[in-house]
Amino acid sequence: MIDLEFLAEAFPQVLASVPVTLLLVFVSIPIGWVLGILIALVKNARVPVLSQLASVFVSFMRSVPMVIILFVSYYSTPLIIQTYLASIGLSADVSAVPAAAYAITAFVLEQAAYSSEVFRSAILAVDKGQIEAAQSVGMTKPVAYVRVVLPQAITSALPNLNGLFVGLVQGTSLAYFVGVYEVMATSTLLANASYAYIEAYLMATVIYEVLSFVFNRIFRVIEGRASRYLNLTAPDASAQAA
Repeated sequence: MIDLEFLAEAFPQVLASVPVTLLLVFVSIPIGWVLGILIALVKNARVPVLSQLASVFVSFMRSVPMVIILFVSYYSTPLIIQTYLASIGLSADVSAVPAAAYAITAFVLEQAAYSSEVFRSAILAVDKGQIEAAQSVGMTKPVAYVRVVLPQAITSALPNLNGLFVGLVQGTSLAYFVGVYEVMATSTLLANASYAYIEAYLMATVIYEVLSFVFNRIFRVIEGRASRYLNLTAPDASAQAA
């Protein structure tokens, strides 16, 4: 039987940890996706050395389980910081850095790697003739990318970005392994104290399901509006190119 009393007492505590989950997501996503766009541009432009380094980074991040990246970030980053500071004659108490910062670092790197491939394919799908048309009306190549290519690429990438976003919402449950008390961590701690594992993980399931549903709906609205915007502005751009 489901322990309804436990659910009534524990649910507010689990719900109170949702902001931590959202913090991990909303800090990691914008930083990771901006880095992803930069990596995609570097790889598409085949910048010497940088494009090779970007390829190695993406391949490495896509090959290693996320939990290992979290452990490396959590245990190695403080040592790297301390070693560097010591080499320049400084010292700092890295233990004061919250565990969430290391988790965000790992999630940012993951999002940068995966989103870079999404952005790269979306950018390549944009007709190169549009860049030439933009340059013919006086735009520089960087401006053409910002005003013409990237809006179309990001719009076409939205369905895949939606998958990455929702995947990260669910993936934040791994932050429990490095001591971040988000939804999964709180549910596990409550379950350990009362042995009500079914009820605890049922609450976590419901919360993740609701978050995923809400963000899926938001992305669908954004996709629709972005597509309509591009359809409305396409004639103007064509007219300018003419």
